[in-house]
Amino acid sequence: MSIYSLIFQIVLIFILGSSIASFLNVTALSVPINRNWWSRRSACPHCQTILTPLQLIPIVSFIVQVGRCKSCHVKISPRYLLTEIAGGLLFTSPLIFIPNPYFYLLQTWIFFSFLLIITLTDLYYQIIPNKILITFGIPLFLLQQNIITAIIGFLYFYGITLLGKILFKKETLGGGDIKTFLVIGLVLEIPSLFLSITISSAIALMYILIFVKNKKEAIPFAPFIALGTLIAYILSFQ
Repeated sequence: MSIYSLIFQIVLIFILGSSIASFLNVTALSVPINRNWWSRRSACPHCQTILTPLQLIPIVSFIVQVGRCKSCHVKISPRYLLTEIAGGLLFTSPLIFIPNPYFYLLQTWIFFSFLLIITLTDLYYQIIPNKILITFGIPLFLLQQNIITAIIGFLYFYGITLLGKILFKKETLGGGDIKTFLVIGLVLEIPSLFLSITISSAIALMYILIFVKNKKEAIPFAPFIALGTLIAYILSFQ
């Protein structure tokens, strides 16, 4: 494959990834609060002006509008832009980091989309809805059928939660975090699963020690799970 062909593919896949990420962001904002998102047209959250097709173009529309709504001129949250860039990078990363990526492309895109949407729902609402876990868990199970590792991941975190209740008399992990590793275990092998747990926990601990002043404050753990799992998944192909 020529370098020009590879660059062309990367650009197309980046556009696809950013578009899907934009959709996942809308889903993450809507599903946890049972908002009807599939029949509603996209609108500005401040003035409720319906967005035109040109205003829905990922990344480009944010830049052209200088990060503000064209109608009410209120600032648009940079999370929209960052999510769309993240989606583009996630979708193109297999072409760079995974040998023979096309064999694993569908699985990787579904898996990375799952990691992105649980990050968003946890950041927005500190919840990972069962609907999302089931929606992504079914196709990942059909593609991998790695049920043993899934059960191990679930039981490991369930055990940590029980231990936390006994030692600290409170929840140390949310139910969504525990069930998330049930889905992650469908894709990762056992060594990669525990590597993802180690990386996630280490990054979360560093974040708490450096940035969180109130140590009793609940923080969303899914972003750390997603980052640790992403690293472990890519390393599993090296």
